[in-house]
Amino acid sequence: MDAVSELLDCEDSNPESPWEDLWKATSRHLISRAGQLDASQELGDLARRVVRRWGPLAMVNARRELSGDLMGRLPRRTVSSGFCIYGVMTAYFFRCFESLPPQAPAQQVASCLRRITSGPLGAMDTRDNWGPLEFSESSRWPIRPLDFRLLQEHWEACSLKSLTVEKCPDVNLQELRLSSGLGAELRGVPGAGAAVAIARQLAAPAPPPVPLWLGLNLVPGKPGARVPPTLRMVVIGSHLGSNFEPLSLVQACAARASLRLKATVFGTAYPWPEMPCTIFGQCARSRPIDDAVGLLVKQMYRPVWKPEELLELLAEGLEEPQLVEADLILCTQPMALCALLRGITDLPMLLYQAFPLVGATPLAFRHLLLLQLRETQVANPKRSSLVAYSEYLSQQVQRQTGQRPICLRPHSLYAARAPTGGGYSPDRENPRVLVSRLAGWARDGAAAVLHLSEAFAERMLRPETRIRLVFLGVQRPDAETVAGISRPFGYNELRRFRAAVYFPWDMGMLLFSELYAVGVPLLIPGRAWIAAMIKRMLENTDFGWWQVREEGSAVALPSRKSLPGSTLSWPWLSANSSIAEILQLYELTDFARWPHVTAFASLPELMVSLRTIDFDSTSQQMIRWNEATLPRSLDILARTLASLLGNQTLHAEKDESSCV
Repeated sequence: MDAVSELLDCEDSNPESPWEDLWKATSRHLISRAGQLDASQELGDLARRVVRRWGPLAMVNARRELSGDLMGRLPRRTVSSGFCIYGVMTAYFFRCFESLPPQAPAQQVASCLRRITSGPLGAMDTRDNWGPLEFSESSRWPIRPLDFRLLQEHWEACSLKSLTVEKCPDVNLQELRLSSGLGAELRGVPGAGAAVAIARQLAAPAPPPVPLWLGLNLVPGKPGARVPPTLRMVVIGSHLGSNFEPLSLVQACAARASLRLKATVFGTAYPWPEMPCTIFGQCARSRPIDDAVGLLVKQMYRPVWKPEELLELLAEGLEEPQLVEADLILCTQPMALCALLRGITDLPMLLYQAFPLVGATPLAFRHLLLLQLRETQVANPKRSSLVAYSEYLSQQVQRQTGQRPICLRPHSLYAARAPTGGGYSPDRENPRVLVSRLAGWARDGAAAVLHLSEAFAERMLRPETRIRLVFLGVQRPDAETVAGISRPFGYNELRRFRAAVYFPWDMGMLLFSELYAVGVPLLIPGRAWIAAMIKRMLENTDFGWWQVREEGSAVALPSRKSLPGSTLSWPWLSANSSIAEILQLYELTDFARWPHVTAFASLPELMVSLRTIDFDSTSQQMIRWNEATLPRSLDILARTLASLLGNQTLHAEKDESSCV
């Protein structure tokens, strides 16, 4: 643990070490709210001293050793004696502003800062194993990796205008943080809008049940009797969460309206095909539909399919008895599946969007798919209805089709009410905290966060607590403070975790809402840390944050700056997106908008939160908020279903929303 403290927090007992003096001088500079060009002589002298000791070659060698140390691949403390990554980064940072003549081009500063974040000799660059620094935030050092990004973007904007140093505002870090929406302390906090939304939801009276069966063109059970009919519905889609999220809402609508519902689920392939059968008793299979879904899942990220392949399978699937007798199709993802299916059946269809609209669609067919979905929304709203599950996706759909869909926030009723599930019931004797989801996407960062978490947990969670961190998708022998879990498990085990630490890797994940619905207290990285990770992933990887990547930005309409009711001009990101643009989109996610979610700015701060959080009270608040927002969602969905099924007096407006 001493090595981790030295490397990340710069705690060095050596009296010759410059780190404590550099830390104090940097802190005084930030408190003074001065610009970087006005750094004190003391700060400049300390920075020069560090850079002389840790020049480019020494920096490269130490950084390579650092990655091995952070990921536990080398015996602890193999890095050259006295090295401190955040101290070195800070020294390089202030050197970029030293002895600059007023007429020097702003590009000179921008280039210097760029070398720190991405240059071959830069202090932060980890191209071979990009993750450890993003997953190892110092708990005390006053300048963070995101500050480098913010100031780099500021000086690059000046260089694009061909400004000189004296003409480019010497803005301080506090001003940059505030202008980016991060706040003076660069800490992640839930969005302020959540409190307003909660108050509105709690104050609003529950709407009366909507009689879905009124006006339906179906035969009652007995002639002349007011007995509601049975609604036969088929659900088609690839992922369990995106299938059962809307299905569970339809089930709740039907129960509230005393409507019998008979639902059949086809196509579920993720996380494994047998899960709907083993947990929910949905054991029906359709070879052609399963094959169509399976084809899209296999080609999820590099699609090469042709429409005739899927159309042939789907046409055969429509002959299944459940579909022949169906009154309604609920189609989820991929949306290409739903668009093709829409064209070969007259059945009313509810399309549920928890996925990029053009995901798993070959580039040649993307605009045609979007035009078809636009036609579905505009010309036949009584025959089809498109529902998005988050405010971000809702605005993205609006940009792609020109029409804003209905937005229903996920309630994950299926997780809390599953036959093998239930509410929060943690193991209090041997409390475990689930950590998700790193193994599949964070590369070496996953090993780094596991190794560092173990070190910090040994120091900060023992002996006061018995908490053990359990990393999802990790195979390794259990230790005192950390363990791995790679086998599949159901919702009954999910509710047994004391809490969950969630590292988002896309704009929306249904495991997040499942944990929320069950009442497992959630802890997520703060917004500044998230923004730094998103930026690095966009620059250096071709995976993660798939919903927001610019590769999926096809639109069906001529380019316009914005659309009525939308707050976004371009709801996608690329490697060149600014931190402000990243944060603008992240603010629309459930991670940033839902209340009672604890944010942490570093791994040490996470350990403090795990020691101080009131798990039971937080769980109750989450469950109450989920219940308080449910009536609004059910009311919108009930009117949508009633309209699809023939009720002429009930309908939901296209832009209605229960998304917070």
